[in-house]
Amino acid sequence: MPLAPGTRLGSFEVIAPLGAGGMGEVYRAHDSRLGRDVALKLLPETLASSPDRLVRFEREARTVAALNHPNIVTLLTIEEARGVRFLVMELVEGRDLSTMVVSGGLPLAKILDTAIPLADALVAAHERRVVHRDLKPANVMLTRDGRVKVLDFGLAKLMAIGSEFDLTQTIQGPSLASQAGAVVGTVPYMAPEQIRGEEADVRSDLFSFGILVYELATGRRPFVGQSSADVSSAILSENPPALMALRADLPTDLGRIVERCLEKNPRERFQTALDVANELRALRRTVERGAPAPAPASSEKVASIAVLPFVNRSASADDEYFSDGLADELLNVLTKIRGLRVAARTSAFQFKGRNEDIAAIGQKLRVATLLEGSVSKSGNRVRISVRLVHVSDGYHLWSETYDRTLDDIFAVQDDIAQSVVKELRAALLGQEEDSKASGEVRAEVSNAARGRGTNPQAHRLYLQARYLIEQQNDVVKAIEYLQQAVKLDPEFALGWAELGGAYCREGDIGLAPSDEAYPKGRRAVDRALGLEPDLPEGHTTLAKIQANYDWDWDAAGASLRRALDLSPMDVPALRLSGTIAGARGRAQEAIAHIRRALEHDPLNPASFHVLGRVLDGANLLVEGEQACRRALELAPGRVATHALLAFNLLAQGRGEDARNEAAQEPEESLRLPTEACIEEALQNQLKADQALRRLIAEYGSICACQIAEIYAARRDDDAAFAWLERAYAQHDGGLYWILSSRVLRSLHQDPRWVPFMLKMRLADA
Repeated sequence: MPLAPGTRLGSFEVIAPLGAGGMGEVYRAHDSRLGRDVALKLLPETLASSPDRLVRFEREARTVAALNHPNIVTLLTIEEARGVRFLVMELVEGRDLSTMVVSGGLPLAKILDTAIPLADALVAAHERRVVHRDLKPANVMLTRDGRVKVLDFGLAKLMAIGSEFDLTQTIQGPSLASQAGAVVGTVPYMAPEQIRGEEADVRSDLFSFGILVYELATGRRPFVGQSSADVSSAILSENPPALMALRADLPTDLGRIVERCLEKNPRERFQTALDVANELRALRRTVERGAPAPAPASSEKVASIAVLPFVNRSASADDEYFSDGLADELLNVLTKIRGLRVAARTSAFQFKGRNEDIAAIGQKLRVATLLEGSVSKSGNRVRISVRLVHVSDGYHLWSETYDRTLDDIFAVQDDIAQSVVKELRAALLGQEEDSKASGEVRAEVSNAARGRGTNPQAHRLYLQARYLIEQQNDVVKAIEYLQQAVKLDPEFALGWAELGGAYCREGDIGLAPSDEAYPKGRRAVDRALGLEPDLPEGHTTLAKIQANYDWDWDAAGASLRRALDLSPMDVPALRLSGTIAGARGRAQEAIAHIRRALEHDPLNPASFHVLGRVLDGANLLVEGEQACRRALELAPGRVATHALLAFNLLAQGRGEDARNEAAQEPEESLRLPTEACIEEALQNQLKADQALRRLIAEYGSICACQIAEIYAARRDDDAAFAWLERAYAQHDGGLYWILSSRVLRSLHQDPRWVPFMLKMRLADA
C-alpha cells in the first residue's frame, strides 16, 4: 500500500514518492538521525513474507552494499519498521538516461562521456560478482553535476565462486528475484539468454550496455516491434542496422564495440566489462589526439568531380537533349575510372538552370571540382566548350573549346574525359604527367567507354531516348528511338542495354503486361552482354529482370556484384542491391548499400525513397519518415513516396496525418490502396469499400499485391491469398516487399504463407 507523505518508518520520514517497479516502491525520505535525505525502497510483500528468500536476499544485499564506486548508487542499509522491510539508499537528484535519447543521436564526446563511466560501474559490480540484469535508461541516472550513477540492483544476483570463469558463471538454482527458467529484466534491454529464461551473467549486462550505447548514438533502440513478443523475437533473431549505416559521422571503432556487445551468442561478446571500458578509453584517446575521423566525401585528398548539365546554346531548344546527353555520357565514363569519385547524374543535374555559387554546389555534392560546359549545335557542326573548376577558390584547372562535326563526337568525348582525368590527377593527387601516364589514361577512358557504338545518328537517337526517359518519362517514344538506334547500329551494346531497361520500365508502370515487357527486356540485355560482356549497365538491368520477373534473388545479387566490380560507383546498381537486400529482410545490408548510393548521389530522391521503405520495413518508423520527407523535398511530385509516407504515419498511430498524406499521392493506382487501408484502420468502412471497389475495377490487372494487402487488413485471408497468387502470376512488382509488409504480417501464421514464400524464393526449403 502506498505510503503517504509524513509517514514515519523508524528514523525516516517519507517526503514524497519517487517511483515504483516490480521490485518495490521508492520514496524520498528524511533521515532524522543523520540529518540527510535518502531514498527508501520498500521490498515487495512476496519477498518480505518468505523467510528463506529474505535471508538469501539480505546475504546478497550485503554484497551489493559493499559496492563502493562513484558511478554506483550506494546501498546504505536494510531496515525494518512497523512490519515493513525496506532498503535505505543514497538519494540521487537528477534525470535518468532516457532524457538523453534524442533523434539522430548524441555527439560522439557525449556518448563516450556517458558510456565509459557506465562501463566502469559494471566493472566494479562484476568484480564483486554482482550482475545487474536490468540495465536500462530508467536505472541509470545523471546527477545535476553530470555524473553517471547506476541504480536499482533490485534484480541483481551473485555469480558462482570457485572457477576460473567466475565472472561469466552464475549460481545454479533460485536467486533473489527469480527461479531458474524465469524471465527477469525489461524486454527491450534484455539479452537473448534472459529472454529464453536461461542464467544471466556479466555478458548479459554487456548486451544491455550495447543497447544503451546504440540508443544514445542513434536516438533509437536496436530492437523494436509493436509488442513485447515482437521485440523479443527481434532480440533473438534479428541484427540491427549498423551504427555506421545510421550515423556515418561516428568512428567505425565505436560501431565495432557496440556490435560485439550485441552478439547473440554470449561467447562471441566481450567477456568482461573491463575489456569494454578499455576499448572505449582507447577510442577516446584516439579522438582527443585528433586522429582523423571518417573523411568527408568532399575531401580534396580524393580526386572528386561533378559534371554539371551542359548549357544548350543552340538555336533550337529541341537540341537540349544533345547538351544534356553529352554531359551525362561524360559523367558515365568518368564514373568508371578507378580512383575518381564522381557525383551521380541525379544529384548533379539538380543544378540545371540554377545560378548557384560554385562553392555551394561543391559542398552539396561533396566534390572538389566541377566540370561545366556549353554546347552549340548547328546542322552537322558542333562547338563544345568545357572548363574544369576548383571548388574551393574558383580557379580554372583546365578549359578547352572544340569545333567539330557531329561525326567526330566520340573523339571529342574521349579528349574531354582524358583531359579531365589527367588534370585531376595532377592537380589533386600530385601525379606527374608523362607519356606513360597519358597512355594509361587513354586506355582507362577507352575501357570506360566500352559499348558506346560507332554510328553518330544512332548515338543521337540514344541521347534523345535517355532525355525522354529522364525528363518526361515518355517510355513509349523512348523505346521507338532506341529501336531505331540499334537498327542503325546493331553492335551498339549500350543502346541494347538501354532498350532492355526501357522495356522493363514499360512493364513496371503498366504500359505493357509484365509477361510481354520483361522477356523483351531480357532479349535486349542478352544482346548487349553478348556484344560487351563487361558492360555494367547490362548486368544491372539483368539483375532487375532476375529479381522482378524471375524472383531469382541469388542470381540478381551475382549480377549486381559483377556490375559493381566493373563500376563501383554505379548508383542504380547500389540502390538495386539495397532494394533486393531489403526485399529479403536483410535491413542492415540494405541500408548500407543505399547509404553508399547516397554518398555518390546525395540529392537523389529515388534513393531516399528506397531508404524510407527499408527503414519502415525494419520498424524504424521515425527514420523512415525522415527519409520519405527528404525524397519529397527533392522531388515534391514524386510518384509512390506520398503513399509510402502515409503508411508510415499510419503505423505511428497518426491516422489523420496519414489520410492527408495519401491524398497527395499523384498516382491513382497507388493512392486508392493507400486510402483503402487507412480508412479500414480508421474504421471508416464506407470509404474503404469505395476505394477497394474502384481499385479492383480500374487497376486489378496491375495492383493485385496492393489488393491482397487490403484484404489482409480486413482479416479476409482467403481473398488475400487469392490476390497474392494473382500477383505472382502477373509478376507484380509489389511482391518485392511482401516480407516486410506490415499489413501482410497477419498472414504469417497461415499455413499458406511459408509455401508462398518458398515459391517467391524468400524462404529456405
